[in-house]
Amino acid sequence: MAPAPRGACAAPRTGLPPVSCSVEQWEHLASLAEKGAVLCCPTAAAFFEGLKQGLGWNVYETLLDFEVYTLELQRRDRAEARRGASSSSSSSSESDSSSSLDVNLSETQEAGKVTALDLETLLEGKDGEEVGPEQPKKLKTGRCTGFAMSEAAGARAVVTQTVDLPGILYGFGDFDCVLRLQLPSLEVLVYDSDGRLCPVGLNSVGLGVCVFNLHDRQTEGFEQASLSVQTLVWELLLAGHTLSSALSWLRSLPLRPMCGSALLLADETGVVNVELSPGGLVIGEVQRAAVVSRANHPMLEESEASFGGNKRSRRDSERRLEALRVELKRQQEADAFKLDTEVALSVLRRAKKVRNLSTLALVSMDPLQGQLSVEFRERQEVSETEAARFAVEMGMAPKILNRALNQGGLQMETKRPRMSTGETALHVTRWAKHSIELSAGKGKRTGELGELGENEAWSVYDALAAVSQSFVAVQ
Repeated sequence: MAPAPRGACAAPRTGLPPVSCSVEQWEHLASLAEKGAVLCCPTAAAFFEGLKQGLGWNVYETLLDFEVYTLELQRRDRAEARRGASSSSSSSSESDSSSSLDVNLSETQEAGKVTALDLETLLEGKDGEEVGPEQPKKLKTGRCTGFAMSEAAGARAVVTQTVDLPGILYGFGDFDCVLRLQLPSLEVLVYDSDGRLCPVGLNSVGLGVCVFNLHDRQTEGFEQASLSVQTLVWELLLAGHTLSSALSWLRSLPLRPMCGSALLLADETGVVNVELSPGGLVIGEVQRAAVVSRANHPMLEESEASFGGNKRSRRDSERRLEALRVELKRQQEADAFKLDTEVALSVLRRAKKVRNLSTLALVSMDPLQGQLSVEFRERQEVSETEAARFAVEMGMAPKILNRALNQGGLQMETKRPRMSTGETALHVTRWAKHSIELSAGKGKRTGELGELGENEAWSVYDALAAVSQSFVAVQ
């Protein structure tokens, strides 16, 4: 099935034959995910049934792509492949994976000018020597970092995170969008990456949810009815949960999560960390008038035993979290500090290496004000002729410059449309910031690019209106 231009309809791209398991096993696991949803998450299950009727594809196979395919099955295959490998080859593999690419992006963009900073970092080896075209380096796979914060009076709360995913697997962010679902008594507003239906967002009751990877040591046990993190988050939002009811519901679940993940939840009563694994759920203490931050390693002691990330990924996660906390503290100590979504986005931007080459978006929300703000990483295509000119102007070898362009290492504003191919190509990037506010069941949208047209750089995917009608009918 050919992918639709953008948004949720792009998900059939995941219908390609799986790499790490057979099609039959994939379908079996999808059926188990469906059983889990029907048993424990009736509102989400009804929503998925509406999607199936309206869009014509198996939503649960899409959920597996995020939940199992990229986290568990491939890692199990890698573990099996290493069983017969020598320790020397294992060490070599570790060394190779440590050479990554990084770039620090500036806060500003000016039309026609490259505004990416420290481009030399992108092109240096471990000892600071320039990397030639014959020495390709692996692009660092990013991870999500974020925090939740509430005010003492309960007048405002903010939940925010980076969305860091391998661009080559997630369409380079070309299909990222905001989904707005309007029901008679409830409205939901979420960011979604590449049509994978893993929501980061809020409901009109005042609950905000952020989602993080949390690699789990367990690689078996999901071959039974279980719950994907997407199903859980959709149920929290669509069923109109508050923080209190959400925690009560999570504690009462009769089935286990399918894979490792983590959530930050917030409403007017406070903020909390939740960590999920096939072994069960671990819920932290609700914090009021406090900051709860996280990256991709366990923040709750009970989750340590099942954590499956290697030492390098844990160090990276800890460093990002520390950088986030340092920047947040710096801004909190400023005289003009004000808790809102704009400040939260600024913290993510300025914290060292928190926003990086694998960051597809920054998402920030105030569930009490019904506001969702997103900075999309948008690709703008450049021609080979333009790439050659950039190389001359910047004094760089064309092959090195092209590698930087393929990886999004140059930031500039060209006023060109956002790319919508999902394929590798020469491009520059820009950060396009937009905010939507819920008001009487209708979202107000604003952004740096002005009024949003069909082909402009950002979209609210309203085509789910028909699906929401199916959803209402199923309910």
